[in-house]
Amino acid sequence: MLTVEKTTYTFSKNAEPVAHVKPMDILEFITVDCFGNQIKKETDLAEVIDWERVNPATGPVFVEGAEKGDVLAVDILDITVNEAGAVCTIPDCGPFIEKSELRTHIIQVKDGYVHFKDMKWPIKPMIGVIGCAHDERDIPTGHVYNHGGNMDSAIITKGVTVWFPVRVKGALLALGDLHATMGDGEVIGNGIEIGGRVVVRVRLLKNFELNWPITETETDFFVNTCGATCDEAIEAGYREMHRLISNAYDWDYTDAGMYMTMRGFLSANQACLTDEAGGNTFRIGTPKHAGKKRLIG
Repeated sequence: MLTVEKTTYTFSKNAEPVAHVKPMDILEFITVDCFGNQIKKETDLAEVIDWERVNPATGPVFVEGAEKGDVLAVDILDITVNEAGAVCTIPDCGPFIEKSELRTHIIQVKDGYVHFKDMKWPIKPMIGVIGCAHDERDIPTGHVYNHGGNMDSAIITKGVTVWFPVRVKGALLALGDLHATMGDGEVIGNGIEIGGRVVVRVRLLKNFELNWPITETETDFFVNTCGATCDEAIEAGYREMHRLISNAYDWDYTDAGMYMTMRGFLSANQACLTDEAGGNTFRIGTPKHAGKKRLIG
């Protein structure tokens, strides 16, 4: 199995690939935490972070045969995290910061549980940053857009597939920013930030229109979107899901919308990004239905 560990801070069509793979190949990404290992102890506060060195992503990886207009499927086969991570209050971030102190907790991970003060709960490792290069511009790995990036979706965990629009030759996949656990919305700007390893399988779907990344779980499909306002992000997601449902089920515009009002659902991914970084991010979902055509793949 191929292992990659070189990191980047930009999704770029001009980036030099760290590896080349073929569809159906399995590879391992070794990642560092979103702070780039700048937070090592509880006296290290967020005010000392070099924000030019945050959200490193491992990659990019060139996928042979991937062309603009295709879709890259990334099957998340396994995620393992290190023995300790960090959670910090961040200046000017989140709804509680006006009355919160700058503080860092080093969170221990032991026997499948995270330990915080006098509590513990099961880990649920997830990937915060995952995406492909964009054909229009270079995008920092800490930002989010329709290429993916810093989506911070708590459901991008072991066992799911993430589908990405391919906009450049080779796709140029990169990922990082693992969390041992993270709440929906990542309300103070970070979860349990931690390094680790991710094992994926890459697949290609040729010539399929996809405008935003999709997360596929065992039971549901979710469109991941972003926008300067919550309304903008949510509307973009509903419109893309509506289009996919209409095409897959061969329903007209009105019936697809009526179905979504009966069976659609949404959750916040990341609710504390600046407009420059992509704004609010959401996932808009609909359940799989036995006997109906898949929305993708």
